[in-house]
Amino acid sequence: VRPFPLLLLEPSIAVNPGVLSPAQRPAPHPAPSSAMRALRRMVGQKPVGQLVAGYEALPSERTRRTAPPGARSVAADDDETVRRRHIESTCNRLGSNLGLQRDSVRNQAEHVEVLWSSFCARHSGDASISLRDLWSQLLRTLLDWRRQVWLPLIGEPEKLQPFVSDDEALQDVCLFLLLWGELGNLRFCPEMHCFLFSAAVAFCCPLDSGPRPRAAKAEGSFLNGIVKPMFNAMLSETFIAGTPPKFKFDSAPAPPRAANYDDWNELFWDAPRLREALRMQDGSPLLEHCDAPADLWEQLSAVDWQRTLRGQKSHLESHSLLPLLVGGYRVFLLQSFGLGILLAAGEATGDFGDLVKLSSVALVIPFWMMLYEFGYQFLTPVAPWALRARGLLKLLLFYSLPALSFALVTFTHVAEWQPPSITKTVWRPVVVTAHFTFTLIVLFVALLPQASNPCAWGFFPVVAQGSGCGAWAFWLVVCSSAFIFSSFLVRSCGDALFGLWVLHSQGQEGKLLLWVEVLVIFTPTGLCFFASLLFFTNLGIAIFGSLLGVVRLGGLKLFCYRRGLGYTFFPSSLFRRVLKSGDGKRGKKPALEKTMEAFRWWEKMSAEELQAFVTVWDEMLAEMRKGDLLSDAEQLSLSFGPDGAKKASEGQVPRIFDPTDVFRIANALPSCKEARRRIVAMARSVQMQPLPTGSVKRMPSMTVVIPHYAEDIVYHREALFQDGAPAELLRFLVKYYRYEFQNFTERAARAAATGEVPPPLPPPMRAISELTVLVDTSSRKSSTTEHTSGLIELPGDLEQRLCTWASLRMQTLWRTVEGICDGYSHALEALVRVQQPSLAKEAQRALVQEKFQVVLAMQRYAHFSDPAKIKDGHRHLEAVEALFAAFGAHLKIAFIDEEDGPEGRRYFSALIDRTCPVAAKPGRLPSRQPKYRIELPGYPVLGHGKSDNQNCAVIFARGEVLQMIDCNQEAYYESSLFLPLALQEFATVRDGRRPGILGFREHIFSDIGLLGRLAADSEFAFGTVIQRTMDWPLQARLHYGHPDMMDKLQVLQQGGVSKGTKGLNLSEDIFAGIDLTLRGGWTTYKEYFYVGKGRDMGFMSVLSFFSKVSMGNGEQAITRQWVRLGLSLSLPRFLGIFFTHIGYFLNQCLVNWAIKAFAFMAAIFSLLASIDIGADDPAVGTASSYFSVFYIMFTMTTALPLLFEVGIEKGVCAMLKSLISSSLALSPVFAAFQSKLMGHYFWSTLHYGGAQYIATGRGLATTRESFGRLFRTFAATHLHDSMELSLYLVLSYGVSFSFGFYFVVMFTIMSWSFAPFIFNPRQFDNCRQSCRDTREWMQWMCNAEGNQDESWVAWSIRLQEVRKNSTWFVEWFPSGRLLAVACTTCIVIVGSRFLPFMDSTHRGRALLVTPPVAHLLLCLLWSILKRTGICSCGPAVRGYPFLASMAIGLTCLELSTLEFWPNTWRIVLFHKYLFVRFLLEVADGVAARQPGGPRLAFLHETACIWALSFRWARDFVLGLSLAACCSLVAAVPACPTCHEYFLFRAHLNRGHYKAPAAKAEVDDLADTVGHGSASDSDSGSEISLGSDFEANHFEDPLFTFVRRFATPRRWSFHALRRKVAV
Repeated sequence: VRPFPLLLLEPSIAVNPGVLSPAQRPAPHPAPSSAMRALRRMVGQKPVGQLVAGYEALPSERTRRTAPPGARSVAADDDETVRRRHIESTCNRLGSNLGLQRDSVRNQAEHVEVLWSSFCARHSGDASISLRDLWSQLLRTLLDWRRQVWLPLIGEPEKLQPFVSDDEALQDVCLFLLLWGELGNLRFCPEMHCFLFSAAVAFCCPLDSGPRPRAAKAEGSFLNGIVKPMFNAMLSETFIAGTPPKFKFDSAPAPPRAANYDDWNELFWDAPRLREALRMQDGSPLLEHCDAPADLWEQLSAVDWQRTLRGQKSHLESHSLLPLLVGGYRVFLLQSFGLGILLAAGEATGDFGDLVKLSSVALVIPFWMMLYEFGYQFLTPVAPWALRARGLLKLLLFYSLPALSFALVTFTHVAEWQPPSITKTVWRPVVVTAHFTFTLIVLFVALLPQASNPCAWGFFPVVAQGSGCGAWAFWLVVCSSAFIFSSFLVRSCGDALFGLWVLHSQGQEGKLLLWVEVLVIFTPTGLCFFASLLFFTNLGIAIFGSLLGVVRLGGLKLFCYRRGLGYTFFPSSLFRRVLKSGDGKRGKKPALEKTMEAFRWWEKMSAEELQAFVTVWDEMLAEMRKGDLLSDAEQLSLSFGPDGAKKASEGQVPRIFDPTDVFRIANALPSCKEARRRIVAMARSVQMQPLPTGSVKRMPSMTVVIPHYAEDIVYHREALFQDGAPAELLRFLVKYYRYEFQNFTERAARAAATGEVPPPLPPPMRAISELTVLVDTSSRKSSTTEHTSGLIELPGDLEQRLCTWASLRMQTLWRTVEGICDGYSHALEALVRVQQPSLAKEAQRALVQEKFQVVLAMQRYAHFSDPAKIKDGHRHLEAVEALFAAFGAHLKIAFIDEEDGPEGRRYFSALIDRTCPVAAKPGRLPSRQPKYRIELPGYPVLGHGKSDNQNCAVIFARGEVLQMIDCNQEAYYESSLFLPLALQEFATVRDGRRPGILGFREHIFSDIGLLGRLAADSEFAFGTVIQRTMDWPLQARLHYGHPDMMDKLQVLQQGGVSKGTKGLNLSEDIFAGIDLTLRGGWTTYKEYFYVGKGRDMGFMSVLSFFSKVSMGNGEQAITRQWVRLGLSLSLPRFLGIFFTHIGYFLNQCLVNWAIKAFAFMAAIFSLLASIDIGADDPAVGTASSYFSVFYIMFTMTTALPLLFEVGIEKGVCAMLKSLISSSLALSPVFAAFQSKLMGHYFWSTLHYGGAQYIATGRGLATTRESFGRLFRTFAATHLHDSMELSLYLVLSYGVSFSFGFYFVVMFTIMSWSFAPFIFNPRQFDNCRQSCRDTREWMQWMCNAEGNQDESWVAWSIRLQEVRKNSTWFVEWFPSGRLLAVACTTCIVIVGSRFLPFMDSTHRGRALLVTPPVAHLLLCLLWSILKRTGICSCGPAVRGYPFLASMAIGLTCLELSTLEFWPNTWRIVLFHKYLFVRFLLEVADGVAARQPGGPRLAFLHETACIWALSFRWARDFVLGLSLAACCSLVAAVPACPTCHEYFLFRAHLNRGHYKAPAAKAEVDDLADTVGHGSASDSDSGSEISLGSDFEANHFEDPLFTFVRRFATPRRWSFHALRRKVAV
C-alpha cells in the first residue's frame, strides 16, 4: 500500500495547515535539524499567509531532498487552463476506475479548481505550495486515521517515502472529494469516509506501480454496489422502508440500543473491532478474501452491511439523568462539597466532634466517583473488561480513601480508640490530618479531566485544552462570591436544623417528625444553593463582558459617535485600516498634533485616498437610500456629491465630517434610527483594536449557505391587500416604519416623474409569469366580479416595489438574499476598485464572483412545479426567477429532486443557476433543469430536515469558508467592507490549526411589538456580551448556526456542518462546535463584522422557539458528545460550557422546583402548627430570610447582561429607559413564564425524549389564539403547577411569613396562569368572543371523539403516552411526589396519635393514611365486567363529565366516613390529595406502558379511566376559572384598545375595513380619492379605498400613497352596493 504522504510528518508538524513540501519532512524518529526547528518556530508563531516567506528562507533544507529525475509536477505550470485540464483528467480517470456518477465528477472537478485557486491567491500564485497546503489541511484527520487504524487493519507497517509528486497530492485531493460527493447521508460518518478512501487509494494507485490502468466501471457502480447497501443497513435500524421511509417509533425516541451515525462512525475508530465486524454474505471475515490491500475495494460490494453494522453501539443514549450526571459529575461534586462544608461548619465550636462532622463532607467524593464509574460503564457497552476492572480497582483502592479515613475518624471519636503507644492528644490530630490530606488529594484528582481514550481505541481525537488562566480567575471570583452569599442561606438552614434537633431529639414520634422537617427544610435550601451559582455566573458575565466591551467598542468614542461627533478621524482610518488594509497600526502622536490633524483631515489624505473614501461613503448612502432609510434631502446633505473628492480636498465636506460642527447642537446623523445605527456601527468597527489585514485578492473563497423550506420568499399582493383594502400587515408596517414609507413614497414619485421602469424580465421569468397569469385567471373564474381584485389597484411596477418594500421589513427570504448578495458583492467590488484599480471592470467582477458564492438550499424547489404537492407553486417559481433576475451573478439553488422508476423512487441532489434552461415535464409547471444532478443512496431527510438539507447542498459549496445564514437574516453594505478582514482571521494559527469556527455579533431587527422586543433583547444580549465572555476568558463558545463562518476543510472532516440523527440532534448546529472542540479545533469571536437577524415576534412563536431549544438541550444532554466534553475538558473551561448551555436549562428546573419546595414547606409547617406539633420558626426564618432575595436575584441576573450592554452601546439613559420600559411591559412576568416552559421541556425531554422540530414562524403575530388552544398548549407545562402552587399557598394560612415570600409566590402563580392571555393579541376584544371561546372549550372538554384538537380525551391520552418512553425506576426514583406522600404520612401518623407498630386499639385510623379507593374499585369492576362480557360497554360511554362527578362524589363520601383526630382534617385532606396526585402518575404509567401485556388489559383500562376521571374534574375547574377571569377583564371599558397598544404600540384594525353604509357616503369617499371622481355615471362609481381611511387620512402616509398612485377600479353601482352591504 502506498503510504500516505503526510505520514512522513511528525505529529507536531502534521497538524500545521501549511506549506511544507515533502522534501522538508524529516523522518519520524531522528531528531530534527536546526532548519526544521526554525521552521517549527515559525509555524507556531506566524499565520498561514506569512509561512511562505519562512519557507523560502530555508534553502539548505529545501534542496536537501529533490525530486527524482524526470518527475513530472502538475503544479509546475501556474496557468489556470493547465491546472483545470489536469484536474479534469485526474477526476475523470478516478471516476471511470471507481464507477462514479458523471455529474458528481464534473461537480467535484470544479470544486477542486476553485479551492486550489483560493489557496494560490494566498501563496502568491505558487501552485505547488498551494496544492500542498490544500492537501495537508483537507486530509489532516485522514492521516492520523490511516496510521492508527488502516495500517493495523491491513497488517502493514508504517513506511516512509522520500518524495511525493504533485500528481499524487492532486490525486489524493480529487479522490477524497469525489468519494465525499457521492456518500449522501454517509457524509455524517467521516471515518467511514476515510476507510473508503484508503481502500480506493490501494485499488487505484498502489505504491509499486503508480496509477494502475483499470477497466472502466459502469457509471453509478460505486453508489449502487457500496454506498446504497451501507445506507440501507443504516436506514433499517430506525426506519421502515417506504416512500418515503417511516420512523419506526413515531413520536417516541429511538431506544438506547438503536445505533446512529456516531455509532457506525466509531466502528471505524478501532482496527480490532472493525476487523471483527466486517463480514461477507456467508459470514466469513472480509479480510480473509483479500490477498492484498488492493483487493479490499473489489470485495466491498459483497460485504453483508446489515450484519456488519448491526449492534455496533458504542454509547447508550439513555433518556434519564444518568448521562447528565456522568458528564457533569465534576460540577455536581464541586457544588456538593461546598454545600457540605457550609452545613458542617455552620455550628462548629472547634472540638473534635465538630471536626468529625466536617470530615463527613468527604463522603460526597466516593459517592460521585462511584456514580461516575458505574454510570460510564453502563453507558459504554463496548468498554473492554480490562477498562471496567481498572475502573473498579481505582474506585476501591483510591477514591474510597476518604470514606475509609472517615470511618477511622468516626471510630476514634465514638469508641475513643487509639493505638496503645500513642496518646489521644497525638492520635486524633494525626487521624484528622491524614483524613483531610487524603480528601484533598482525591478531590484534586477527581476534578481533573479523565482519560481521553478510555476504551484504548486506535483512533480517538484529542481535545485542545487552550490556555485557561483567565478562566481560572473568572471562576475563582464567581465561585467565591456564590459561596459567600450562599453561606447566609445555609447558615439559616443550619440554625433551623439545629433547632429542630433540639426540639425533637427525644421520643420515637419526635424522631419521625424530625426527619420529615429536616427533609422539608433542606430540599429548597439545596435547590437554591445549586441554582445560585448560575446567578453569579450571569453577574460575572455581565460585569466582565461589559468591561471587555468598553475596551473593544471604544467607550467614550462610541458616546461621541452616537451624537454625530468624532467623525473627522473616520475617513483616514477607514481607508488605512479597511479599504487599503495597511498594517492597521496607529502611529503614536501627541494628542494635540492628532487633534490639529483632525481639523483639516482632508489635507492628510492623497487624492487617491480621498477619491476612494468619497466613493465608498457615497455608495453606502446610496444603499441606504435604496432601502428608504434616508430621504433625498438627507442623502444630499450627507454625501459629497459630484466631484466629491475635489470638493473634499478644498474643505467642502458634509457636516458630519466638518470639524467645526462640534459647536452645533443638532445631531449631524440622519433622522432614521436604523440609518444612525448603521453609521455608528461602521465607525465603531473601524476604531476596534486590533484589526487584521486582508485584501479581496488574498482572502479565502467563501460560500454562504442559506437553507430554505417553507419560509416566505416575497410578499404578493394577496398578503398586502384583502377584500379591497390594505391588509392589517401592510397597515402595521406603514405605521411602524412611517418614516421609511414616506421615503419610499418619495422615491416612487421620483421614479414616476422620471419615467423609470423596472428592467425587462428574462425569458425564463416571462414564461413562468405568463403561466402564473393563466393559473391566476383559471383559479378566479368561479369568483364574482366584485371579489376579483378588490378596490385598490396599483401600477404593476409600483405594486412590485411595494411588495418588495414590505418584504424587506419582514423576515423573508428576499430580504436575506438581497442583503447577502448585494451587500457582500457591492462591498467586495468597491474594495477591489480601491485595492486593484488597474484591473478592468469585468476582471474585478470576475474576481468577486470567484471569491463569493451563495448556495440557497431550497429543499422543496422540485415540488414547486407540481400543483399536486404545493398549491401556490407557481408563485414560488416566479419568486425564484425574480431572485435569479436580481442576484443571479452569485446565486445558485440546490434542491432535492425525485424520480419514480421501476426500482422505486430515486432521490437526487441537484443544482441550478440562472444559466439553466427552463422546461416543463408532463403535468408540471415550467422550472429550471439542473446543471448537476447527483443521485443519492436513498431518501435523504432522515433527521429533522435542516441538517439533511444542508448536507445535500454542501457538496455544491465551492468556497474554502462556509457561512451559515438562515432565512431570517440580512447583511449590510458598510459591514460587508470588513468581510476580507474577517476571512483573514482564518490565517491565525493556534496549536498548529487555524480556527474552525469564527463567530460574529448580530443586530436584531425584529423588535416589532412587545414580544418581538423582548425576544430581540434576549438575542441581543446573547450575541454580544454573553458570547464575548464565552469566547474569552471562558473559552466556552461553540457554534450557534448563524452568522458563524466555518472552515469547510475542517468541518468536512468531522461529518459536516451539523448532525442529522432524528430526535437526538434536534439542535443540529451546535454539534458542529462540539465536534470541533472534541477533535482539537478551536473557535473565536469578533465584533467588527456583523449581520442582521430576525427573531420570533409572537407569543406562541417565541415560546415555540424556546421549547425547541430546551428540547434540543435535553437531547444533547444524553449524547456522547456531552459526556466526552464533561470528561475531557479542563474544569474551568467545562464550567463555562456547562453554565452557558445545558446547565442553564437545568437551572430553570431548579428555580421552579425551589419555588414549589418553599411553598410546600410553608404548607407543611402551617399544618403542623394547626395541630400543635413542632414549631414554625425554622420555616418562617428560612423562607423569610432568603426566598425573596433568591427570586429577585434570579430575575435581576437574567436581565443584567442586557442592561449592561445597552449602557455601553447606547448610554446610561437608554439603559434606564430599557429597564423601565421592560418593567412596564411585564417583562418579569414573561421571564417567569418562559423559565417554567424551558425547565418543563428540558426535563420532559431528558426523561421521555420525543423531541420534535417546531416550525415557529417569524411573521408578525397579530392573530388571536383561542382560549382552547392556549389551554391545551400550557395546561401541562404551567397551569396545573400553578393550581397546585395556589393550593400550597392557601394551606400556608395560619403562619405569618414575610411579605417577600407571599409576593414571590403570588407573582409566580399569576405569571404561570395569566401570561398566555396577557400576551395573546386581541384576547380581550369583547365579552361575546370570550363567551364563544368558553363554549368551544366546553365542547372540547365534553367531546370523546376526534383528535387532540377536538377532544379532551385524546389530548389527555397523548399526555399519558409520553410516559411509555421512560422506565419505572427513572420516573419514580427520586420522585418528589413520593417523598411528599411519605412526609404527610408521617405527619398524619403523629398527628392522629396512631402508631401501627405500637397501637392496637385504633386500627380504624389506618384509613387516614391510605388513598381514596372507592372510585378505583368502581372503575375496576366496570373493566372486569366489560372484559367478561357481562357488560357490553365500559364507563366511558357515559362520558368523563359523569365519571368525574362520580369520582368526586365517591371520594367525598369515603372521606366522610373517616375518624378524624381533633384539628387533623386539614392535614388528612392534604395527605389524601398528595396520595391521589402520586397515584395519578402511577396510573398514567400503567396505562401508557401496559405492563403484563393483553393479560392485564382490564388493569390498564382501569388505570386510564380512573386517572382521566380525576384529571377531567381538575381541568374543568381550572379552565372555567380562567375563562371567567378573561371574560371579566374583557368587560372592562377600553380594555381592548389598551391591550393592543400594550402589545404593539399601535392600534390594529379589527377584522376587515368597514365599508360605507349608503350611496352618499360612497360618493363622498370616492371624491376624497385623488382619481376617484365619477366619469361615467352609467357604468357606476369609481372607488379606491375602504372607509377606514376616513379618520385622520390626511396624516396617513398609506392614504397619501394610494391616493397618489392607485388606479381606480370601475364597478357597477349594484355591485358596489353589495360590497358596501357586506
